[in-house]
Amino acid sequence: MNQECITSLSQAWANICDQYTETEHLAALRFIQTHVEHLVTVFYEQMLLEPEAAHFFKDDIIQKRLIDTLRKWLLETFEVAINFQFEPAVKRQQKVGMVHARIGIPSWFIMRGVREIERKIFELLEQNNTHNVLHMCSYLVQIMGLSTEIMCRSYELNTEKSQEIKHNYRLFSAMQDVAVHKDKQRGSLLDWENELMYKIFSGAVGFYHPLFSKSEFGLWFIHKAAYAFSGSDQVQLVIDRIYKVDALTEQTMKIEDRQQLQEFIQKIREINREIQHLVDQLFQVAEYIESGNDSLTQLLNRRYLNTIVSREINFARQKQAPLSLLAFDADYFKNINDKFGHAAGDLALKFIGETLQRFSQGSDYAFRIGGEEFLLLLVDTDLVRAMSIAESVRSYIEKGVIRTVQGQQFSFTISVGCVLYDGHPDYQRFLDAADHALYAAKNNGRNCIQVTQHLSRV
Repeated sequence: MNQECITSLSQAWANICDQYTETEHLAALRFIQTHVEHLVTVFYEQMLLEPEAAHFFKDDIIQKRLIDTLRKWLLETFEVAINFQFEPAVKRQQKVGMVHARIGIPSWFIMRGVREIERKIFELLEQNNTHNVLHMCSYLVQIMGLSTEIMCRSYELNTEKSQEIKHNYRLFSAMQDVAVHKDKQRGSLLDWENELMYKIFSGAVGFYHPLFSKSEFGLWFIHKAAYAFSGSDQVQLVIDRIYKVDALTEQTMKIEDRQQLQEFIQKIREINREIQHLVDQLFQVAEYIESGNDSLTQLLNRRYLNTIVSREINFARQKQAPLSLLAFDADYFKNINDKFGHAAGDLALKFIGETLQRFSQGSDYAFRIGGEEFLLLLVDTDLVRAMSIAESVRSYIEKGVIRTVQGQQFSFTISVGCVLYDGHPDYQRFLDAADHALYAAKNNGRNCIQVTQHLSRV
């Protein structure tokens, strides 16, 4: 939404207010202040009755934050006629629309909720025998209608942009490092299978083996390949077979009869051969492109950051799976460039990129988001694993020695921010929390890790 549009909408808001007197503005504000709790309650009561809304409002922490936000929105919206802050008000509605687009809340949800608020307003005005009730209703409905319109304008713009980026990311990720992933993931599938066979045929009783969906291959396919190749018939077939192998594996760990064990392992191997064949078919349609890579480190750039984080947040919420994010920043990076030159700085950045790849697995996402700043999104990862990886990366870089083409040597350190996802659907809060944790690590002396377990409020 450009400045011209913001100015036009600000003027439209002012024009509505001009139709009413200052006394009427104050009366409307007092009415909202008096009944705001009733209006907020009816909004969320109706939303929770909508089956499609449960995904967005099921968590207590989210309900509390959204209730506070709605209360603030109602009060601020009807204060505008008093303080004449029309343009800031438009920008606030614009921001709300952007948040809804980031989270993926359909605009009709909001329209549905606003309709309930308006119904409650009419009911309260009628009960209170308010003087000139129709005039009051006209003002309240016009202001709420315009506010909602601005939200929806912003929502549509951001949704269209998001859909375009998601489409481009699917094309990009489907074609990224095809040959490398094909061989690597085939190997990880066989490694998982061979470890299971070893445990079975070594005679171990009551053994434990990780589920296939939690293996290197399973996590890679579910979190990356399935999205990259979405729309292909083979994708759902592979996912179905992954979970079928999980079910067989769980049964295998309970069986003691050797003959029955052999039958189960044969079934698992047959399904895995099917999976290999289906994945090979998917890879046949892909080629390597670099449009989403950072040219220096070959990590992902920030172009698809929001798309990826948003998707993994949705997965984490639906599956109740842990999700962690690490933010890295090279300490005193400017000193490296000043003392050894920018070529040496590039070597340091490449070293960070290589280290992130060294300590992450195929389902994780490593980004260089600009300058000397990096992110590592760790799927299906709790705080214990996240901290272990953070420390491994920090320690490895601290001990590393960079050698320039001129024969000079230098070392450097990094600061790390670590955050565990807390369930809020807005991916920007998750990213901001990692950034805040990184900033705290910088303030705590650098070359350290700062953990944030709860997202800060924006």
